[in-house]
Amino acid sequence: MDKMLANRGNRVYHNILDELQQRILQGDWLPGERMPSIAQLAKELHVGAGSMREALRSLQSIGLVKIEHGSGVYVMSTRPSTELASHFQNLGDGLVLALAETRRILEPELASLAAERGTDHELNEIEKLARQMEDEEKNGHDFAELDVLFHRQIARAAHNPVLYQTIESVSDLLLESRRAILLDPSALLRALRYHMLIAESLKLRNAPQAQLLMQGHMNSMMEEVLASEELKKTKGNQ
Repeated sequence: MDKMLANRGNRVYHNILDELQQRILQGDWLPGERMPSIAQLAKELHVGAGSMREALRSLQSIGLVKIEHGSGVYVMSTRPSTELASHFQNLGDGLVLALAETRRILEPELASLAAERGTDHELNEIEKLARQMEDEEKNGHDFAELDVLFHRQIARAAHNPVLYQTIESVSDLLLESRRAILLDPSALLRALRYHMLIAESLKLRNAPQAQLLMQGHMNSMMEEVLASEELKKTKGNQ
């Protein structure tokens, strides 16, 4: 029974954290603006003040808010402060490959967790993104930003704040590498097919299948990265 209560408490905490982060990211409260009081936020989200206070402390630890006792809670940034992004800028030519390797490790597990933990609304949004990408491709438009958002939404639906922040901190890098790699039309179509299959498995809450499909997608991406790196070497030697 205690374990069940603890698990329920963890879910509540992660839901609050996700909700507040999303609202800050979408601009409900701008940097420098004071947020509603803890009591007001707790009432609005139908949670206890203690859970709200704990979530705000976590947001403070990653630089999104600042808690000033006696004054209130202020938004500091729309993105978490992390040394990851600045560190990645200095990795040199192996950056894209390092990113692909990291994604191959993390994203299959994120897909599995999303199938188990994602809300119906979150999984529906992921499916909508997959369909939007198909529409953009049919109309001859680039869907790079939707592609990155698709993977970010899966990370969010996994409801693991550490893994989510890891993906979020490199989202700009994901966009750049995505545009640099998927230039081959056949690779684009393959990615679209994977996205739709992953979205379908998530809606069915089939965690093993979602994990397997994402593994296949990431392996395919890795092959594209290696081919791109090889092409660069060939051109450099000419």
